[in-house]
Amino acid sequence: MSSSAATTVVRTCPLCEATCGLELTVADGAVRSIRGDKDDVFSAGFICPKGTTLGHLHDDPDRLRGPLVRRDGELRPATWEEAFAEVARRLPPIVERHGRDAVAVYVGNPTGQGACVASVSGAARSWWSTPSAPTRPSAPPSTSRSAPEATRNS
Repeated sequence: MSSSAATTVVRTCPLCEATCGLELTVADGAVRSIRGDKDDVFSAGFICPKGTTLGHLHDDPDRLRGPLVRRDGELRPATWEEAFAEVARRLPPIVERHGRDAVAVYVGNPTGQGACVASVSGAARSWWSTPSAPTRPSAPPSTSRSAPEATRNS
């Protein structure tokens, strides 16, 4: 078994709108430790408990790593082209049978907190004429301070 030297890489945490800076120690292709990046201009080395778990999340054997398509009653790996083709094949009959409200859009963190939600929900309404899409992002819990400030000053 070969052992590679540990390296430190700097990344941005993708788990919420705070986008805290992270320093990851990586060895043998696995995340060995995660801490806040003290040089990050926003989070200044502070991170929440979620950020410290990214290594476990990345290595979770149940993590979805690509598209799945239901075939013969079972979800099976597929290419993105196959997955989009399946949506293109199956979605129009659903809308035709159940109406445009049969289609909804879900946008979660951190995308749900940004301008992307407005463009996605606008596109959903345009494509399917459905009101079943978010109209605006919800306000973060603390609008007077940034999330890293709220975390470190709590």
